[in-house]
Amino acid sequence: MFLSAFFFSLMNIFVRYTAEIPIFQQLISRNLIITITMFIALALEKNLKNLKVEDGKMPLFLRCTFGFLGMITNFYAVNHMAIADVSAITKMSPFFVMVFAALILKEKLRGYSIFALILSISGMFIVIRPNLVNNPGPAMIAVISAIGASLAYTMLGVLKNKVRSEVIIFYFGLYSTLGCIPFIVGNFQVPDLKEALLLIMIGVTAGLGQLFVTLAYKYAPASEVSIYNFSAIPIGIILGLICFGEKVDFLSLIGMAMIIGAGYYNYKMAKKVQEAET
Repeated sequence: MFLSAFFFSLMNIFVRYTAEIPIFQQLISRNLIITITMFIALALEKNLKNLKVEDGKMPLFLRCTFGFLGMITNFYAVNHMAIADVSAITKMSPFFVMVFAALILKEKLRGYSIFALILSISGMFIVIRPNLVNNPGPAMIAVISAIGASLAYTMLGVLKNKVRSEVIIFYFGLYSTLGCIPFIVGNFQVPDLKEALLLIMIGVTAGLGQLFVTLAYKYAPASEVSIYNFSAIPIGIILGLICFGEKVDFLSLIGMAMIIGAGYYNYKMAKKVQEAET
């Protein structure tokens, strides 16, 4: 999950560098590369037969739908907010995963997880407080991105042991690519060489991030593996400062620390309860 967080953070940097390119063109660059790569990988392994999904069609469709929503809103937020703020808000998704995992996967939502959820939401509002006053739209869209991503991740738990990770990634990329086409027709902007290379890097880093997050949620409980996703917050702070000179104020750092602390607390308590029950 740490590798997933790292590559998705890099993806956000490349998205910001290509902010002049229409958002759905950025998105199709991301997803088309993933789709082609996964198809070639399956073909080389002679596993194209696995593209025929027998069990888990609806969860797969929902994973693609919620993931597409989360991706659109994330790209918009990255283009209109500080990288560190977007990282902090979207990393609320693990807490929303706990809620959806309880509702959909029937994983038990314990008291300490509820406390962690409240603490993280408090931290989130501290982080987005300037945006709520000056420019609330992007901040709210970033929250929607976190919710969409959490629902998509929860669907990965439903698909565990039903559909191969490569197949999930392929269909997500295909779904998102086709979903972008209607918005690109008549609005395509020809990129120069630098922009073209940056668009390719969006696809490369997103593909790697998608692979590692799918593997993580496929082979571990959805409510536990997400702890490592919080590493994206300090990564976002560092990359935002290095690449764009974005500085994080003290209160925002406190809010981010609350989110990370809530995630760590929930993780440690879950481990303690698991050890006590075995």
